[in-house]
Amino acid sequence: GYGAKLQEYLLDNATVTAIYESAVERQFSTAAINTVISVIRKTVAPSSGDTTRFVSLRGEFETALSDGSKRREIVRNRENLLAAGSDGRKFVGDKWGGKYLRAPDIYHYILNSRGDRLERLGDVADVRRGITTGVNDFFFLTPETIAQWGIEPEFCLPVMTSPQESRSIAVNPAALPKRLFMCHREKDDLVGTKALAYIEWGEKQGFHQRTSVKSRRRWYDLGELSTAPILLNKMIDTLSRSFLAGSTLYANNVLYEIYCARELVSKVCGALNAGVSQVMINLEGRVNFGGGMLELAAYETKNLRIVKNRFLPIFDDSLFRSTNWSVTDPSPEQRQIDDAVFDALRLTAGERDAVYAGVRELVENRKRKAGSV
Repeated sequence: GYGAKLQEYLLDNATVTAIYESAVERQFSTAAINTVISVIRKTVAPSSGDTTRFVSLRGEFETALSDGSKRREIVRNRENLLAAGSDGRKFVGDKWGGKYLRAPDIYHYILNSRGDRLERLGDVADVRRGITTGVNDFFFLTPETIAQWGIEPEFCLPVMTSPQESRSIAVNPAALPKRLFMCHREKDDLVGTKALAYIEWGEKQGFHQRTSVKSRRRWYDLGELSTAPILLNKMIDTLSRSFLAGSTLYANNVLYEIYCARELVSKVCGALNAGVSQVMINLEGRVNFGGGMLELAAYETKNLRIVKNRFLPIFDDSLFRSTNWSVTDPSPEQRQIDDAVFDALRLTAGERDAVYAGVRELVENRKRKAGSV
């Protein structure tokens, strides 16, 4: 999104001859982020037929440049790139790196031959960031803090502050390690409560003077917040997981809240956890962090392609209670969800294997590249 104007400028004022990216190593050891090498030629009057070579190097730099078997090239002309980056009214940008450099062949096959069976997540669900408290040290309560102050249960609500807090897709709020301090009452109405003593302690620490909270009518009041049925982790190491959160669980802003119709919750959650979605997430997210982490922005999350809900069954809750989730070795529960998505996309056995291979390749390349210098 933030690169859309640059893409449009280059297409209007130059010929982007080629863009090179290594899938296995970083080209500039001193760069804090991952980089690409762009070959751009200024043009007075660009032609719709001007072509761009997107070159993915699958071996060491010099070897891959000289050995065609160690690189993959996708060629697109200017007209193709303008159309792919347009929403029908204006140019909004496109994922050149994800689609043309990193994407496995199965991704292009699914989009080109089964695209009518996919839909944007943002077309069936509302995506919002989780809670920004302004003072996490105050609002996220440990059992020790609750016991120390004796804070009443009505002010201590279930909250998920990290995707590592649940091994299963179906989150058990009672098993989460922290609680959210939630209070909508004036201090005069809290006289005699332990919650008031805790608020006053927070003021002695100067929490109420922080710019992140002092504009609130009551600095300690997060307001009336809703709880989403599905949560998706924003920063991804290897496996992206979308959590079935129920209706009583709040979430920190390291997670996205996904709201959809009640009858779609199981289908959307299942689709997001499928192997096909792991491919989509790895290509939609940003991998420009040298540490190898993948980050999803809110608009990228909305743009995720998932299988249309009408082609999917309602998944059995027991599948989401499994604690066995892996990128390299899908569990039986994962495969049941995957099979439903594969069936919806009418993929053959070989194409299904290609999805798993594509996920492994994307994750392994991202991690390996992060470790190269």
